[in-house]
Order: sequence, then C-alpha cells, then structure tokens
Amino acid sequence: MNEIKFGTDGWRGVISENFTFANVRIVAQAAADYFKTLKHKNKNIIVGYDMRYMSEKYAEISAKVLAGNGFSVTLSKRAVSTPVVSWAVVDRQALAGIMITASHNPPEYNGFKVKSKLGAAISPSETKAIESLLGKNAPKNSDKIGTDNLEGSYLKKVSSFVDLKTIKKSKFKVVIEPLWGSSQGYLLSILKGSNLKLFPIHHYRDVLFGGVSPEPLNHNLTDLKNEIKRVHADVGLIADGDGDRVAVMDDKGVFYSTQFIIPLLMLHLLDNKKLRGDVVQTNSVSSAVEIIAKDYGLKVHKTPIGFKYIADLMLKEDILIGGEESGGIGVKGYIPERDGVLMGLLMLEMMAQSGKTIRQLLRDVEKRYGKFCYDRVDIRYSPEKRDKIFKFLDTASFEKIAGMKVKEITRFDGTKFIFEDLSWLLLRGSGTEPVLRIYSESKSEDKVRKLLAFGKSSALSL
Repeated sequence: MNEIKFGTDGWRGVISENFTFANVRIVAQAAADYFKTLKHKNKNIIVGYDMRYMSEKYAEISAKVLAGNGFSVTLSKRAVSTPVVSWAVVDRQALAGIMITASHNPPEYNGFKVKSKLGAAISPSETKAIESLLGKNAPKNSDKIGTDNLEGSYLKKVSSFVDLKTIKKSKFKVVIEPLWGSSQGYLLSILKGSNLKLFPIHHYRDVLFGGVSPEPLNHNLTDLKNEIKRVHADVGLIADGDGDRVAVMDDKGVFYSTQFIIPLLMLHLLDNKKLRGDVVQTNSVSSAVEIIAKDYGLKVHKTPIGFKYIADLMLKEDILIGGEESGGIGVKGYIPERDGVLMGLLMLEMMAQSGKTIRQLLRDVEKRYGKFCYDRVDIRYSPEKRDKIFKFLDTASFEKIAGMKVKEITRFDGTKFIFEDLSWLLLRGSGTEPVLRIYSESKSEDKVRKLLAFGKSSALSL
C-alpha cells in the first residue's frame, strides 16, 4: 500500500492515478476496521463530500464499505463543508465522520479525512492505526445507507456563536468568495434579511476551480479584487475549497492571510467577548501572536504545522484560539475544528461592533503592536530531488542570511532561521504535495523579499 500515504490532514492523492475507486475502498475498509476497535454506544458514521470531481461517488463508495461492516451510515444529500461534517458528528453523537475532500489542493487531487467523535481531526496515533490496517481485510459492501441534510443544524450553531442581531443591523458591503467550494451559500443563508449588502461570486460548481487551486492566497483572488472595486465593497470574505480555511481582502483590494487575522481575532475575543485562555500557534504563524499573548499574560503553545495538533491541544487545555498560517483557526466554545464561515462571521461581528472596516481594525493593531510583514512562496520539485530537498532541510546552517545574523535555528517542523529582530525564514516540505514551502516574516517588506529570495535560490540550487 505504498501509494496510500496519510499526510498532515488525512490521505490525499491524484484522481485516477492513486486516488482510485479501488484505493478508496481499501482506505474505507481500514477506517472501518479501526472504528470497530472504538468503544462508543452509537455506531453511526457521518459521511460528507465537497464539490471536487467525483467526490459524491467516492463518498458513496466509502459509505457502502462502512455499511458493509455493520455501521449505520448517514451520507450527506449534497456537497457540504468539512465543518458541517465535524459538527454533525458531535450534534448526532456519532462514532466518527468521513469527509471526501482535498481541501485547498489543486483540482486534480481528492482526499479522505477522518473526524473523531469530538469533531476533531484524528490524532497522529489514530492515523497510524488506520494506516497499519490498510489491505488487512477485503472491502465489504452494503447498499443499506441513509441520506440526510446536514447543513441546518450547523447553520444554527455558527449563527449562535456571534451577535447576529448587531451584524444584521450593519450596512457594510460584503463580497463572499468561497472559491467554487462547498461552503457556498452558507453566509447568504445566515445573513438573509440583513442590512448588509452581499455580493456572492463563484457560487456554482466548477471542478477545475476556475483554473486555480481553491486556496485563499492572493494570486488566486483576481476576481474577488475586481468585484470589490466594482461594487465599492468594504470587505471580501474568503474560504477554501472545503470551507474550513479563511482569508480576507480589504476595501482597497489588499489581501490579508491568517497571519493578520489571528492577532485581530485574538483581540476581539479578549477585548470584546471578554474570553481568556491559552493560545496555540503552528511553526509558521506570525510572531505578533506571541507579543499579544505576552501583553495579556497568556500561555503560548507551539506545534508542528497541521490543525490536528491544534485540535489535540484544544481537547486537553483551556485554549482561547489556535491557528495556522494556511488559514485554519479554531476558537474557544466551538468544536475543535477550523471553520472559514465562522471566522468570517466573527470578522463581521468585529466590524459591526466597532463601525470600522478590516483595514481600519488592522491599522489599530499595527499602532498598538508594531508592523509585521509576511509572505510565502511555494516551489514544486521533481521526485528525484526529494531526498536532496529533505537532506538540505535537515542540515542547512548559516551564520548570516541577507545580511542578518541568525540567532536560532529550529527543526521541529522544517528548518526555521530566527533573527535578532524577530524576523524569521522557514523552509518545510508540504505534507500533501511535492512542494517546498518557504515562509518569511519581518518588520519590512524588503527584508521579507530578501529572505524569501535566499530560501528560493538555496532550494533551486540543489
């Protein structure tokens, strides 16, 4: 089963290459064999799927294998976001959930996510347990599966998390960009009848995602930028292909990733919602998070990249907020899951309560804590270069980079060079694609560009 490998968030593969009907049956059977070892009175399993090519068929195949193993299976009637499945598992007290999605990966990919009874991504040890069962038993099959609408309860849940009355009274112009993904329509439904002026784009199925990866990155958002300018919008809210990641664009068409959103939401939860708790950040998250946490006397936990590590801490500790650079954010009082729709609502709540745009709110944070500039580049590498890339990550050491003295090097998830002025450069391999990700943050955009250029040239020279 060498062609089936679980990464940072489940198993993903290229459709028809290794993500095949046969392999989906093998993975579903391994998941079923693992679920049989769990002690839980309810044997129901929730199965959902996104809008990718053939996702509904892969979901049906998975559901039939699970049913063939004696589980009571509820298959979503339509494409849904990953958080919908996670909440359905908790709400219905199910044993587990399966979501067919490749999230933000390119259109040729699909994937298989497993959710625990608590709505969280399963832990690394549980992932290994499923991997160890691959191919141990021949896939079983049964047509005895049920179908249901899963979105209704979810929409009520996320709506109850914010001051919806205040949001609906505000008169901001909002462009909603789900990137052709399965969260489309959710914000329109929640905000129906409000004073907000809503402008949805890409609210239809396109398995090629308009020719881009459904990832909330600036270069994928030309249509959003044009729509914001056309309608003179105050904000653009962005989710990824399966609706669990978030980003935002301001009224000038400037893109902001979660590097800027996490600090903003931290302050909203602390100052406006009067909540407290520890903070979790993955290895590639902005240093601003640590500075704000220190200001409020909050403990900071650092984890490898992957929301499952954040979710694991959210289940064990009193966590106010946990976030990752790629768009995933979880907050206190919700299930241990990232959710792009909920984060969009929280940002609208901030705007409605303050009367300020996202740009103005971010400017307030900058005045209070200083400026942080960030960017990322991805380099796709050939299979023959993989060993060289990872050897470089394991051994790379420099005293100076771009004229700056290296203060510290960490290697607990990729190789991170930390400088004396809080700047940093991180290089790590993707857990789902043959891609080297290069991240950098500094107090100036010029330093960020120089650090990224160094990382890129070092990788390309291998």
